[in-house]
Formats: sequence, C-alpha cells, structure tokens
Amino acid sequence: MPNYSRAQSIIDTAEKIGLAIEKICGALCVFCFATMTIIAILGVFFRYVMQSPFMWTEEVARYLLVWLGFTAVSIALRQDKHIKVEVLDGFVPQIVVKLMSYVVDLLVAIFFVVLLWQGYLMTINNIMTASTFQISMSWILAAVPVAAALTLVQLFLNVIKKIFTEFVPGKEEVT
Repeated sequence: MPNYSRAQSIIDTAEKIGLAIEKICGALCVFCFATMTIIAILGVFFRYVMQSPFMWTEEVARYLLVWLGFTAVSIALRQDKHIKVEVLDGFVPQIVVKLMSYVVDLLVAIFFVVLLWQGYLMTINNIMTASTFQISMSWILAAVPVAAALTLVQLFLNVIKKIFTEFVPGKEEVT
C-alpha cells in the first residue's frame, strides 16, 4: 500500500504558502483601495466644496489603482477566477481536459515570465518622475514585475497541488 501522506503534505504546504501570499496581496489590495477611495473623496471635497483643489489626489489615486489591479492578478489566479473557456470540457475525454489545463498553465507561465522580465527592464530603465511628487516612476512601474512574480509563484503552487492531487486517493482536482 503506497504512502499518500507525503503527497498530502506537499499539497498542504503548497496550500499554506499560497494562502499566505494571497492574504498579503489581499491586505495590500484592501490598503490600496481604501487609501485610493479616501484620497479620491478628499480630492473631490477640496475641489468642489472648498474650492481649493489638491493637485496630487488624482495622480496618487491612479498609482494606487495600478498597484491594486496588478496585485489582484495573483489572487484571481490562485482562486481560479480568471476568464476561461470551458466549452470543450463536456465533449472531450477527461484526460484531454487535464492535458489542456497543463498546456494552459504552461502558456500562462510563459506570459508571466515575459511580463516579469519586461516589467523588470521597464522599471530599472525608467527615467521618468511623477509630476506632483517628483518621485521616480520606478516605484509605480514596479507593480508589473512584483505582480508577475507573485502570480508565477501562485501558478507554480497551483500546478504542484494539481500534480500531487493525482497521488492522493479520493481527492478532487485542486485548481
């Protein structure tokens, strides 16, 4: 009788690491959203009520939105919430569906590796500064490689769970 506890241990470890990353990203998303909302309300209030607008509110809200959007990608990937086509699932054998899911994972990984590399190059080669704060735009552009790296880690953990679920009897496929 094979020992399935090793496979289950790997699945549990991957799940714990993925959940920890998801919670950190989720906290960052909540922080960005809350801060962005407060800044936008502050900007509207001072522009239309006080008649003395702050010049920085729109820019900061935009940069927070960039970080929010890119960080949320890894959460959506871990929870399998991205848009996908499932039309073929009922028409092809289950082995083909599994094989297609691994091909999709490989294509997604290639995309995020390219995004990570190009985002890194974009960030380190940046010469722009933000218009109101005079900070380097590299801080804003860093959202791209950071999010790509986090998403690659989540993808890797999902694939590990998917592979090792095959070795644990009675387990549904984890995506």
